[in-house]
Amino acid sequence: MAGSGSAHFDVLKKHMDENSIVRREVEFAFSALLSAANPSDRGLRFLFGNGAEWILAAAAWTAGVLAAPAGHNVDGFDLGDLMDKNRALWSVKASASKKGGQIRLINFMGDGSKRKWTEPTIFVGPYYGGAVFIDPLADPEVQDRARHGTDALILPGGVPKQYAKENPQNYIKFNVAVNERGESGDPYAFIKSVLDPAHFPNLSRPFIASEPSIRSSLVSDISKLADQRNMGSLTEEQFQKAINKVLDQ
Repeated sequence: MAGSGSAHFDVLKKHMDENSIVRREVEFAFSALLSAANPSDRGLRFLFGNGAEWILAAAAWTAGVLAAPAGHNVDGFDLGDLMDKNRALWSVKASASKKGGQIRLINFMGDGSKRKWTEPTIFVGPYYGGAVFIDPLADPEVQDRARHGTDALILPGGVPKQYAKENPQNYIKFNVAVNERGESGDPYAFIKSVLDPAHFPNLSRPFIASEPSIRSSLVSDISKLADQRNMGSLTEEQFQKAINKVLDQ
């Protein structure tokens, strides 16, 4: 089978196809990223996209595609240099949707009618079932599928999906977490992590005050157990044991 057009992507694909441990870590990483920075929240979309870049950069590191400035074993190298090297290889466009939508390839202000898609790009998301590599300069027909919107150069989401079918050498199959309900576990987790009470005893107060008290949590847990008993899911004996366990925590 011919290569993808990128020797680096070929190495990454072979590594992930053959190394189930790394592949599973990548899958779990995207799941964790979705929980931490759900792109349904507009304020978190940048964090999601940046996180996706780092996940693929880390996978490329394990494959030997990326190396520290003086090699893998150097101590204290600048992670920014590693990301710069990653971005020199390809752009990453990530999604958490199971449906194909428009992909913003290039954002621009004012007249962008002369902008063209020229950067090798990895498209990753559940809709593709993994990652798809496309070099638009190597395939003008695909490059021409991009169209100009009012403020961005846009590619239909179905283009990378079809490209993966026609060019399996450009496709790495793995599971990508789906944004089912457009919710994140805690949309304020990032700012909470910044305004840590140990360093910001005053500014952290609203976040501390908003946390449910232990008392209200106990009441909620007991109420749920009572509902299970009333529905017949728990016997009276099981109910009492569960109550004692909650109270002992």
